[in-house]
Amino acid sequence: MHIKKILLALISMFVMGSIEISAQQMHIINAEARIFNPDVIYVKPGDNVRFVNMTSHDAVSINQVPLPDGQVFEGMLPEGAEGWKSKMGNDFTLQLDIEGVYPFVCIPHIGFGMVGVIVVGEPVNIDTAMENARANLTGGWRRLIGKILKVQRAAKKAG
Repeated sequence: MHIKKILLALISMFVMGSIEISAQQMHIINAEARIFNPDVIYVKPGDNVRFVNMTSHDAVSINQVPLPDGQVFEGMLPEGAEGWKSKMGNDFTLQLDIEGVYPFVCIPHIGFGMVGVIVVGEPVNIDTAMENARANLTGGWRRLIGKILKVQRAAKKAG
């Protein structure tokens, strides 16, 4: 009987540990007035990111944003990654599986600097994202460069 209890305890610990290891984490980005909080967030591949308090906001990955000259900006997301464009005023959740940096903006509040970056795993595309941002972003969109630079500096310090 004693061995049976120990075996059941070990099996339970194994099952609970397996569930915990494979569970995705939920990360929250809060839209506060004219900023995202946090404005830079680090997650693991497969984790979920939830944008909340989006009453007068949207969140759009930079590759989905039309530039002032009407062109759509490319080259800031990791290769093979899908962008997103939320509906204005709706909280939403996304799951990012490909490692790299994902710059995003709130289009109505870009002039106030309502921008952010999600870093999934290793920021493998950080240098390319920075080059493309510096070469192509103008006006209020350039505020995104500061967030990318923050990630770039942290990556160099860690590496």
